[in-house]
Amino acid sequence: MGFGKLRFRLILLVFLAIHGCAGIYSVVEFEVLEPANVSFPDHVRKLILIDRAPVTLDVFEKQDVEGVDQDELQIIDTIISYNLLRGVYEMFQQSPIERFKDPIFLNENRTDTTAMKDMILTKREVNELCNQYGGDAIVSLEYYTVDLDQSSDGDLTMEDEILLTHYFIVSNEIHWNIYLPESPRPFDSYRTIDTLYFTDILNGAYQPVPDAPGMIRALSRESGRKYGRYLVPVWTQASRLLFRGKNDTLRKASKFTDQGDWESAYELWEKLLNSPDSSIVSRAYHNMAIYYELEDQLDSANMLAGLAVTYDTLEVISNYKEELETRVLNREEILQQIE
Repeated sequence: MGFGKLRFRLILLVFLAIHGCAGIYSVVEFEVLEPANVSFPDHVRKLILIDRAPVTLDVFEKQDVEGVDQDELQIIDTIISYNLLRGVYEMFQQSPIERFKDPIFLNENRTDTTAMKDMILTKREVNELCNQYGGDAIVSLEYYTVDLDQSSDGDLTMEDEILLTHYFIVSNEIHWNIYLPESPRPFDSYRTIDTLYFTDILNGAYQPVPDAPGMIRALSRESGRKYGRYLVPVWTQASRLLFRGKNDTLRKASKFTDQGDWESAYELWEKLLNSPDSSIVSRAYHNMAIYYELEDQLDSANMLAGLAVTYDTLEVISNYKEELETRVLNREEILQQIE
C-alpha cells in the first residue's frame, strides 16, 4: 500500500484459563491507518475551519453560569472553541493527507440565538467565504452546549458521612457541518455527545484534578480530536496476539520474535503446518498471518488467517480474521483519501 513498514513492539503477557486452557501469548503492538468517515471530493485541496458557535449563556445549564458576566462568558467560549479547533488541527497534522495540514481559521461567532442549532450557511455565504479566503470547503463549528456536574459515594457512620469517592462530570454536545461551494445544503453533518470524568477523591484519598476551565479545556480538545479523526485518516494503535505456548516449536519461534528475528520464526511456523494437531496448525497459520500484516501485505495475511480459521475456531483466531477483513475493505478507501 505504500504506507511504509509498521512500527511495533512485543509485550509478553500470561493469560490463564482462556477457553479452558492456560497459555502464553506475545502481544504485538503497532499502528494502523484508519480511514476517515468523510471522503472529500478530489477538488477539495484547502479547508476553511470556521467557528460559528453562538456566544451565549443559553449553551450552559443555568446552575453552571450563575453570576457569570459577559467578559467571563467570552473567556469560557474562547477556551471551548479554541480547543475544539485545536483538536481538529492536531489530527490534521498527524494525518498523511498533506493538503489539509494548513487550513484557514476564521471566527464568525453568531449573536442571533433564536435558531442557533439550525442556522446553516447559505449557498451564497459559502461561495463568498470560499472565494474571499481561497478555500474549497468549509468545516464549521455550528454550536456547542456544556454541562458540569458532580457525584459521590460514601459510607454513613455514627456521626458523619465519610466520602469515599467524588468525581466531576463534564459533558458537551457539539454540532459540525461541512459546506461545499455551489451546494444549497451541508455536504456532511456531525453531532456528538462526549463526557469526561475527573475523580478528586478515590477510596477516601484526595487527588489533584484540573479546575473547571481545565476540565472544559480537556473535554473540548478531546472532542475536537474525535472530529478530526472523523475527517481525515489517522494512525491508531492496534495489537495482535501471537501464539507462543503449548508447543516446543512455538516456544522456540517466540524466542526469535523476541529478538526481532521474524524470518527464523516464520521458518519454524511453516514446519508446524504438517502437524497432526489441527490446533497447532491453526496457531502457525495465525502467527504467519501476523508476520505478513506487519509487512503490510494484507492480502497474504488475510489468506493465511482464513486458513487458520479452517483448522480451529478459537475466538482469538476468528476475531483476528475479522479484523483483517476490515483492514482489507478499508484499504482502497484509505488510498483514495490520501491521494
